[in-house]
Amino acid sequence: MSVAEEQDIDPVLMAAIALHETGYGTSSAVVEKNNPGGLMGANGLFVFDTLEEGIASMGKTLHNRIIQDGLVTIADLGSVYAPIGASNDPTNLNSHWVPNVAQVVSSLGGLTMNCTSNTGEFVQPIPNVTVNSNFGIRVHPITGDVSAHEGVDLACSQPDPIHAAKEGTVVFASYPSGILATYGNVVVVEHANKYFSLYAHLSKIDVKVGQEIGQLEPLGQCGTTGRSTGDHLHFEIHTDRMFGNRVNPMKYLEAGKEEGA
Repeated sequence: MSVAEEQDIDPVLMAAIALHETGYGTSSAVVEKNNPGGLMGANGLFVFDTLEEGIASMGKTLHNRIIQDGLVTIADLGSVYAPIGASNDPTNLNSHWVPNVAQVVSSLGGLTMNCTSNTGEFVQPIPNVTVNSNFGIRVHPITGDVSAHEGVDLACSQPDPIHAAKEGTVVFASYPSGILATYGNVVVVEHANKYFSLYAHLSKIDVKVGQEIGQLEPLGQCGTTGRSTGDHLHFEIHTDRMFGNRVNPMKYLEAGKEEGA
């Protein structure tokens, strides 16, 4: 891609962002506005006279963010390009930007210059993770009701250590009351760019609120506290605020799995 070469941007990254932003070339942004990069101003999406102008503007924007501002990971780039909690994103679509772009990059063969997929991404909180129950609608194993499972259940056994999927600050570490008591012993870690990871049903909590924790540092032990059918880790990722919008955590773990333990 000539524009990527001119702007010193990885062509795979530029293509991945364009594919994500345009729904693989089908969105009105590119069809009606010639805006393949999803570039926005105070009045909404920019409109370009030609697709070539839209591609050139996208390339220049990426150059400014990556080369000038030093946003050299997909996660850092996403925090500015598609910030979570932005006023112009009322349905929280921006929370999908980082994992989706990373997945498209991987499908296109990976990055080779000036940006990296993995640094700063989430990694598996349990080595060689096995998923026992996926994110989404399921029949609840205890109540039998059809309901939304807002995280994933990962196989483990006491006293397996549970590790932080990403560096951050512990913002919750206790057995909650009320409706949240179903989590049992739970730890929540706040990360950069308004992401939170949650670790539930722990048999033991080894961290305190306010503690800074590094990626893959232990924060507790596998267990079955709360409403649980046996040893496992219930893992969630929240965006914008703690116990806020839950998103499919496997998209984030898959995006960063090359760094996993």
